[in-house]
Amino acid sequence: MDHLGVEVETGEEVTAATERLATAGLATFPENDTSCCYAVQDKVWVRGPGAEPWEVYVVKADADTLDKSTASSDGAACVCGPAPEQNAPCCAEREVTS
Repeated sequence: MDHLGVEVETGEEVTAATERLATAGLATFPENDTSCCYAVQDKVWVRGPGAEPWEVYVVKADADTLDKSTASSDGAACVCGPAPEQNAPCCAEREVTS
């Protein structure tokens, strides 16, 4: 399992989820206007009780690529999701298969 996600209908719902999760004492990691998985999204990442990564996200538009729009320092493609060892969103180098 890479991560779990909850799709919502609006950016306001992502903002509300971010505030609700932060108020509950959870570390939140928002990403706005990020291209990932063929979609432009606003999202917030959080860790569940078993340290599993969760995202609450809204799809705002289509994107031309599968991978996250940011690239790692060596220019390698990135995939969606937080880094397990750092508990924060990042780019992880991974071969993408279609």
